[in-house]
Amino acid sequence: MSSALTKGCLTFDERPQTPPEVRKYRRSTNLEPGKRFQHYGLADDYNAMDLKDKIYGKTDKEVPTSAHDLLSHPKPSELDRMTMIRAESKYKTNKREPLGRVPDRGIILPSKFTEEKEPFGEKSKSSSEPAKDLIFPNELLNDGKEEEIYKRSHGSYGVSEQLHRGYKWDIDPESTRFGRKGDTIALNGVSKNITEVLQGDLRDNRDSIVNMKQVEDFRNMKDILGQSKNLGQNSFSRGDMVYGKANKGKGIGAGEVIRGKYTDDDNMPDQDLGKSITPGFRNVSMEDRMYGCPSIRNDIPALPPHRRSLADSQNYGDDVPAQDLINPPAFSDLAIGPTIMQERKTKEKLLELFARIGYTFNADTADRLFQEASGGASTATINSFRTVLNEFLIDNELH
Repeated sequence: MSSALTKGCLTFDERPQTPPEVRKYRRSTNLEPGKRFQHYGLADDYNAMDLKDKIYGKTDKEVPTSAHDLLSHPKPSELDRMTMIRAESKYKTNKREPLGRVPDRGIILPSKFTEEKEPFGEKSKSSSEPAKDLIFPNELLNDGKEEEIYKRSHGSYGVSEQLHRGYKWDIDPESTRFGRKGDTIALNGVSKNITEVLQGDLRDNRDSIVNMKQVEDFRNMKDILGQSKNLGQNSFSRGDMVYGKANKGKGIGAGEVIRGKYTDDDNMPDQDLGKSITPGFRNVSMEDRMYGCPSIRNDIPALPPHRRSLADSQNYGDDVPAQDLINPPAFSDLAIGPTIMQERKTKEKLLELFARIGYTFNADTADRLFQEASGGASTATINSFRTVLNEFLIDNELH
């Protein structure tokens, strides 16, 4: 047995920490609660350039106005109100649509409309009945005649109202019972003998032998699984009767028609499947080559993308991939292609471009930056010159 103790088996060494030069690339480093997200390109610059203590932007001057003064406006004086009215009177909308009152159109009405209060419009001569009574008629006393008319025309009876056909009987239908009285009275006046026929004898558990014809027809004519439907022609009682004449021949059945009767040779593929068997037309070559026209025509010369016709749908191998549609490259909203930054330009063209965005240099500095960006050549790309310029600006800020 080993001499190691249980404590030593359960005590683990501390896990090594991620090195600082690798930790800035870890996503878990920026997911700590309360920590500001830092790009790994600026992680080393925060301490070297004291970016934590720097505040970007321009500081505003202190203004004595507080938020309380902005929310609670002081009540204007009479002079302030008159000054505001005079300042707003020059606007056309204030005259056409004054706030809180009816606009004055400057129309002078006759005295009969203002003093005598004569209403506008002309009285109707076609009817003496006012329009209000036509829209909102007064409720008349209900004598029951209207309800009787609706019962005859629409069959509109009340809830739980008994149907009366208007027969003139010499008896009272509410208290009269029809039929012959049985031996005893049971079930609210219904004969006990009829009860035994409808509900069966109480001494045994036999089911009722009397049922409604609609129920029996529904049971006999409904769809039954695995049986033909009864159409009311006594077809339900015919049992397993089969219509038609039996076939005495021994021909091919439906199963053989579907599956077929093929031999193994018949199931083999044709000889010309995927290849030509005609002499002189066989694409047989000892070389490693492919036949046909490729989908991407990078084997033929193509015009630059900005000079191609809109009707040219041929793919020359330089089309924009689907990735650029989902994640467009930088500066694509300014109609600047991704290859512009990689095009080589002369020193005069690069200095002119950077001068437009506010970066101007003397002759010695411009020559030194261009020499480093071009690597001794006569041209350089925008990306290489921008990288050298960024390093130059950072060195000037540190020193």
